[in-house]
Amino acid sequence: MVDTKKRSFLKGIGAFTVGSVAFNSVTTANKGKGNGSGGNSGFPPKGITSWGGSAPYGEGEVRSFASVTPSGKPKYVGVHYSPGAFEGLPYADEFEDGDAKGLKKNGFWTQPANISLPDNVPAPFEYVGFGWNPQGHTPEGVYDVPHFDIHFYFNEPETIGGIKGGEFIEELPGETIPEGYRLIENGLIIPKMGAHMAPKDAPEFDGAEWEDTFIWGTADVDGDDEYELNFVEPMITLDYLEGLRGVDAQDIPQPENYPQDGQYPTTYVRRKLGDGGAVVALADFEEQQS
Repeated sequence: MVDTKKRSFLKGIGAFTVGSVAFNSVTTANKGKGNGSGGNSGFPPKGITSWGGSAPYGEGEVRSFASVTPSGKPKYVGVHYSPGAFEGLPYADEFEDGDAKGLKKNGFWTQPANISLPDNVPAPFEYVGFGWNPQGHTPEGVYDVPHFDIHFYFNEPETIGGIKGGEFIEELPGETIPEGYRLIENGLIIPKMGAHMAPKDAPEFDGAEWEDTFIWGTADVDGDDEYELNFVEPMITLDYLEGLRGVDAQDIPQPENYPQDGQYPTTYVRRKLGDGGAVVALADFEEQQS
């Protein structure tokens, strides 16, 4: 069952909030427009897909969507890159010269936007924290290549915006760690976001050229000194998406304990569309209890 009531606050603030949330958005996001996106690519499926907010990127846009069957079962939650979204993206020199708007964090430029999800999105999903990182970001030598961060948050922007950073998580309860995952960056908590977990066998940590990683995030979201999962994040390079042909899908490792009741994805999908666009989506949802 889709819970639309708890997402009504996003309609009031539009598709993004400046300053108080995880990304301190600098791109001007727009409200959703019902079913009027996706072009003629044939995906996501028409008839069961609703569209959320969007933000301009490159010579196109990135828009959120959710596909739900008539019986109420979630099928996809994701973001759609329109044709042109990979073209004309700004790089560091354009930010430095003031020709593009962005934020500089720890020496790395980023162009972020908080994008609302449509009303039919299943719990626990609240909104998308999206970012174009032309220089990548830390850890240097691992993720410092041009890529996109796509955070699917489980909490409202005000809650995520209250996460304090700078500290390190020394240890997490095993049941909250997805199978085969570990904390990276020594468990550093990023303000207005959380700490990140990646697969233990992620090849980029053994010197392989990085292309694509599925991240789980954790934070103390309610101030009770206990850490819980608070987002999932496809982190994916521009080169990978530009070179993608057809569909690439992989299983999503799961934790033993979930932070909220809701529908959690078990598959991560990347799809290149015939019109030149692309989709990054969560799929194959299973209902879980906290």
